[in-house]
Amino acid sequence: MTQLLARTRAPHTRTVARPHRPAVLPARPDAVAAEAAPVVWRVAVDRAGRTTVEPTSSATRPQGVEVVVTSAALDDVALLRSAAAADTVRIRHSPTLATPTAVDALVAVLEGHLLATGRRRGDVRVLLEVETVVADDELDAARRRANLSYAEAFSGLAWRPSSTWLVGTAEQVRADAAALVAATGVDEVVLALVGRSREHVGRLGAAVATAA
Repeated sequence: MTQLLARTRAPHTRTVARPHRPAVLPARPDAVAAEAAPVVWRVAVDRAGRTTVEPTSSATRPQGVEVVVTSAALDDVALLRSAAAADTVRIRHSPTLATPTAVDALVAVLEGHLLATGRRRGDVRVLLEVETVVADDELDAARRRANLSYAEAFSGLAWRPSSTWLVGTAEQVRADAAALVAATGVDEVVLALVGRSREHVGRLGAAVATAA
């Protein structure tokens, strides 16, 4: 009887083999995506037409407090006061900020709030962010402008966002950005490169080297 019990219990004492685990675990999908993420560049043009091209890493982002303004609500005292107390003010075009004149008026009011708080104009860095399309040549630029106008004609929007865009060759974009800086009173125009225009960052930098 004892031998019979031993035989019946034997199968329950066996250990089941586990599948082999690799010594090195595969990388997580999100880790792979982070490594393969493309570098985003910040391209800025100042009053003298000089262009700064740098990656938007934590080391190159503006330090301190940044306030983003997308409205020309000149009676919004709370917003303007917060902008006047900031280190950087980033202005973006909108239906109420669709022209250089509107941006210039906003900058003038902002300067008034700076003086009221005892700060100087140089204490705050004012940027105008403009969506930008860099074309291969003049013919390509004309084609791209026509495509934008055609798309907006069927968008149903009350305003034309592309009217605030810079579209042209690298040299033309840089010249237009410098003119926009002078017309609006900002310190720099930041070119937000759209789509494949990011591939032309090198041409923007080369344009600066040639003009220097």
